[in-house]
Amino acid sequence: MNNKQFALWTFPLVAVAVAAALPGTASASNFQLTEQSVTSLGSAHAAGAAYADDASTIWYNPAGLTRLTGAQLDTGVSVIRFGADFTKSLAVDATGQPLSGGEGGSVGKLGAVPFIYYSQPLNDKLSFGIGLGVPFGLATSYNASSIFRYQAIYTGVTVLNLNPTLAYKFNDNWSAGFGVDIQRMDVKLTNDVDFGAVCFAKVNPLACQSMGLVPQGHDGFFAGTASDTAVGFNFGVLWSYDADTRVGFSYRSRVKHKLDGSASFTNVPTLFSSQGLFQPQGIKADFTAPQMASLSLFHRLNAQWSLMADWSYTGWSSFDNLTINFAAPNQPPATVQEGLKNVNRFSIGANYQYNDAWTFRAGVALDKSPVPDPTAASATTTNDINASRTARLPDADRKWLAAGASWKTSAHSQWDIGYAHLFINKHIPFDQLNAAGGDQVAGQFNADADILGIQYIYRF
Repeated sequence: MNNKQFALWTFPLVAVAVAAALPGTASASNFQLTEQSVTSLGSAHAAGAAYADDASTIWYNPAGLTRLTGAQLDTGVSVIRFGADFTKSLAVDATGQPLSGGEGGSVGKLGAVPFIYYSQPLNDKLSFGIGLGVPFGLATSYNASSIFRYQAIYTGVTVLNLNPTLAYKFNDNWSAGFGVDIQRMDVKLTNDVDFGAVCFAKVNPLACQSMGLVPQGHDGFFAGTASDTAVGFNFGVLWSYDADTRVGFSYRSRVKHKLDGSASFTNVPTLFSSQGLFQPQGIKADFTAPQMASLSLFHRLNAQWSLMADWSYTGWSSFDNLTINFAAPNQPPATVQEGLKNVNRFSIGANYQYNDAWTFRAGVALDKSPVPDPTAASATTTNDINASRTARLPDADRKWLAAGASWKTSAHSQWDIGYAHLFINKHIPFDQLNAAGGDQVAGQFNADADILGIQYIYRF
């Protein structure tokens, strides 16, 4: 291997390793990430399962590998800025007294979503590909002394997906592909614990007051980390009506994670520690990554213009609740009742090929939120955290406006840049009751997001 080939392989791998250390910031419904290609980002992912023009089709539709005539390396990263500011209307502890602290500061964090794909035709019918990306990710952080401190301080979720794939070309019109999803999930959650409020709820106010345990008077800190590796599958079909029109369908299965990790607590009152409560211990939790499906259309109008459209579905109802089970038998589990619904995403876009070197693209999309109507029964069911829109991710519908460009510097090399602004909502209603501590925070979030991506494709 010569120096040029060595650099070609090692640079993207190092870039992905570094970027993967940063938690992804949710850019699609809930904490789903659609940024698996910067080319696709520029059209608001409007061509998805039907574009099949580079190795990123491994993610969007494995059947598209049969359209690639030679080996390809495709790597890039999208940087996401998610911003959310809160304005309170109510913030009280278990006794109805005002919660001390500010409104949380800027909730969102800067995150990076890397990806890398390699594809190789094996013969004139069969193609192989392998990809590594981040389909789910989340990073939010509140000021440690804010009114949200008992519900959330830091939240970090990262899911890495390794995707080996095979595709087969039946004839000039039909292709199919199948892949395996090997997912590594890592989660970190932190928040304060109002031990005074816990005492009021579990013992009685008079006894607690005599021990100096009153709401907001004796705070501790909880930190939990957990991880798991699990396996799912995906498949896709590509139908080429003619050289200018094709339709693609792809499906990804649910992936059932059984998270295993540890939890720690600080500043635990003797009343609880003497009973073996709130001690460092193991934790377990189940999370089922949702199934996903896409149906896409690509049509070339003429030598310059192409139109694209996509419908995508995410089955978020698989994430009904998150229950953290503690190893200590006398430590009760903590449950976040999500009650999420299945959602759809719609996008349309266009490509304009200015010349052999430059192609410009743009697109718009509507990405629906899985958070149910806050007046619905599922959003008011009593549980440890009484809300579907939790403080860890104040989700709402997202409207996309995207643009991008491709620059072919040679027959082998291509650079892509893409940008999207996500209009979320200036008035996201929020009302969360923490049943474990009795505190309640209500008000509204103002949120938006920006995504900027860069990508390099090398065709061998």
